[in-house]
Amino acid sequence: MSKENIKNFVNSLEKGENLAAADAFKASIADKVSSALDDRKSEVAQSMFTGQVGADAPEANPFTGNDVAADTPAEVASDEVAQ
Repeated sequence: MSKENIKNFVNSLEKGENLAAADAFKASIADKVSSALDDRKSEVAQSMFTGQVGADAPEANPFTGNDVAADTPAEVASDEVAQ
């Protein structure tokens, strides 16, 4: 859809139809923004359910929310003794 708007934009400029070119430009930008927002929405939805924000995020403990690698056996053992 965006390529069609760009083509309309260029054709309108060639014809000297500035208002039509402006409308085509706005439609093209709106398509690009909408696409970027949809992509970001899916990334956020995935991070909500996996606990990861991007590929570099550490695995989170579902009970504490802490980094799983940071939970050492010594910490776990002291938590169990305290309970």
